[in-house]
Amino acid sequence: MITTLSEPLSRAIEAEIAGVPAPVLRAAAAALSGAYRGKTALGAALSPPDRAAYLAVRFPSTFAVAKAVWREFERVMPPGGIRSILDVGAGPGTAALAAQDVFDSGTRYTYLERDKGWLDPAKRLAAACGLKPDVRLGALTPNTKLDPHDAVVASYALNELPQAERTAVVDALWRAAGTALVIIEPGTPKGFDVVRSAREMLLAQGAHAAAPCTHDGACPMSVDDWCHRPQRVSRSAAHRGAKQAQLGFEDEKFSFVILTRESPHRGAAARIVRKPIRNPGHVHLDLCAGDGLNRVTVARSDGPSYRDARDAAWGGTWPPYDG
Repeated sequence: MITTLSEPLSRAIEAEIAGVPAPVLRAAAAALSGAYRGKTALGAALSPPDRAAYLAVRFPSTFAVAKAVWREFERVMPPGGIRSILDVGAGPGTAALAAQDVFDSGTRYTYLERDKGWLDPAKRLAAACGLKPDVRLGALTPNTKLDPHDAVVASYALNELPQAERTAVVDALWRAAGTALVIIEPGTPKGFDVVRSAREMLLAQGAHAAAPCTHDGACPMSVDDWCHRPQRVSRSAAHRGAKQAQLGFEDEKFSFVILTRESPHRGAAARIVRKPIRNPGHVHLDLCAGDGLNRVTVARSDGPSYRDARDAAWGGTWPPYDG
């Protein structure tokens, strides 16, 4: 499924980047891309061109990823029980804005962001979407005091912390999460390692791994064969211009985990962890389940299961969700 931004949100982003000359925006976008690939470093506080570049080229991708994760949340937990969401390391409020289609309109949102330069843009983007979040300035550290919320989301935030601080921060996030903690990271070995470490730590404290896991057992994947999946994102004209890209879409790969206090709705026994291999008359599916990693072959003679397998996608469940 390809994700596009709503018209009000698209217009709000265009307004935020309108004052930045195209060559400056392209240079900032290149620096930003280099930082995400680990080739360059960005400071804790971005410059105005850096923030404009983020909105042009990174916001659509991280928004699409967060929206996909919230859809997973909706499948495994009753969204009506979530009345407050804390978005830590919020930036422009990406993860919170992506939650709108899943949670009730009366849901209360709080943003926590260390970069003061994001506070006003975050408020303007929220206003364009009809939200009035409580936007707070604050770094995510082991000493940060977090008010309790039904759900807490840390999207592309924990990987920025030193390893020595990350465990204490995850513990603080879990204490603040009355119902669920959502962690999203880049779909890289490092991003997966952050997710897996948080999963292991909190399962030991009694949490449940509601998604993408279909079980609470030990994760059978490693940084050499890591759990991640792609999300296709529509590129706007501004997005293509900033990246000097030709295609009207790109694929953002990500790793995530939804950790819950109550047992989730287990809609399927396994998760498809690699791109399905489709051959004439049969499909190979690489699955992660409670008994580990397995490859299953679904043949045309399997009838309805074969049709499901032909439609299956990397990151989907097997069998498909039952509702």
